[in-house]
Amino acid sequence: MSRKKFPSLWWFVIISFISFSVLVLIPVVILGGVYLYYQSFGLIYPGIRVAETNLAGKSIQEAVIDLHVRWNMEHSITASDGIHTWSLTPADLGITVDALQTVQKAHNYGHGGSVFAEIGQLLYSLRNGLEIPPVIHFDVDTARAKLEALNQHATKPAEDASLQFENGEITALSSELGYTINHEETINLLAANPGEVLRTGKFHIVLKPVPPQIVDVSSALEEARRLLVRPVIIRAYDPITDESTVWQVPREVLGEWIQINQQGQSFSLSLDPDGTNAYLTRLSDELGPGRYFGNPSDSLDLENDNPEQLIIPVIIRHNPTTYTIQPGDTLLKISWKLGIPPWMIIQANSGLDPDYLQVDQILNIPSKDDLLPLPIIPGKRVIISISQQRLSIYQEGELLSKTKISTGVDRSPTQPGIFQIQTHEKKAYASLWDLTMPHFLGIYEAWPGFMNGIHGLPTLSNGRRLWENILGKPASFGCIILDLKTAEWLYEWAEDGVIVEVTP
Repeated sequence: MSRKKFPSLWWFVIISFISFSVLVLIPVVILGGVYLYYQSFGLIYPGIRVAETNLAGKSIQEAVIDLHVRWNMEHSITASDGIHTWSLTPADLGITVDALQTVQKAHNYGHGGSVFAEIGQLLYSLRNGLEIPPVIHFDVDTARAKLEALNQHATKPAEDASLQFENGEITALSSELGYTINHEETINLLAANPGEVLRTGKFHIVLKPVPPQIVDVSSALEEARRLLVRPVIIRAYDPITDESTVWQVPREVLGEWIQINQQGQSFSLSLDPDGTNAYLTRLSDELGPGRYFGNPSDSLDLENDNPEQLIIPVIIRHNPTTYTIQPGDTLLKISWKLGIPPWMIIQANSGLDPDYLQVDQILNIPSKDDLLPLPIIPGKRVIISISQQRLSIYQEGELLSKTKISTGVDRSPTQPGIFQIQTHEKKAYASLWDLTMPHFLGIYEAWPGFMNGIHGLPTLSNGRRLWENILGKPASFGCIILDLKTAEWLYEWAEDGVIVEVTP
């Protein structure tokens, strides 16, 4: 009996089915294995990245560390204003990648849905990859503070048109535009897309122009040239010695002093105080020891000066000195000799006992300028002679009047020295002696808080007028007494600041 043969077609079908099943099952098994691996260990799906950082196959903790180090610590941003360039960290500009929130977004892809959805997401990420946008925080205050710091180097001040004196000639220098960081516009650009700045690593800082205030100095140039052809005189006055000294400033020195001042749309010229002070310092050796120049007059405005010459007035000042006590000296004698009230000498020498002065002891003596606290009034001077009992009034070196006076008696003498009128009181009252003093001009403190001065014949509270018949002899308690008419005239003529010289 013969066997019936199995048709070869069936074998083909069976083999084809088995082959197809194997081809289908193997990828499914592999895909299932991959799916179970990522799900079981809670790993981020393959193909997922944040910008240039690949997070595939990493746990949340690993991904957070990698992301933080890469973007918040190692990443740099090149900032430029087109002129300067700086390398900054994201934190400098207030940009921070929230690594944890970003990684959680990456991890949520393929985790937490249905199995089929998760497998579908796995297949997509395997084939196409997936970029997760980072979660970024922006702190505008930090960015603003950094821009302010950069602005110290980025700013170029505008340069005003000015004058230059060189080789004996004065010429005009053109103005130049300046620039500075435009904080608001730069901050707005950064706040609009900090992620793009982080991704590209480039940041453009916007500048704004700073225009000069002075752009045309042609009129000032002509005025400066006229100024250079007239003499400039420094007139130094010593109120202590009543001496004046003059110097003519060389043309090449004057040219360096000229500066432009803007007043709205107009200009004026003045002399640089720093230049004049430096020049006076060089001249100070000619004054001799113990003297120096004070600052020039507050105003060096040239508009209303004499067209024939410019005079710069300065005051000569005096340094403090010392005095070596001689046999027979008392504090009152020293005070009288030096022209300094006793209380000022005591104040300058801590621990000094005025009743026990030691021969050869060295005393510190205040500057005589300490008795001249107000600006000096030039051209006016009052000279009082204690020995002659006369008061002389001078203006511009000419004697206007000379009159009899009464100064202090021996037990309350008038202090010699160089003083100045400090106060005006039409009716001053001295309670210690019950005296009303008309047209009182205070000139120095006999002791702190008690002012001696010049005034008309005083009256007691009962109306009795004192010393009217003894002018020309010492009579007062330290003040200088005049007749009523002269006292009233002097009160009106002498401003505060006029020098009063009291001689022994």
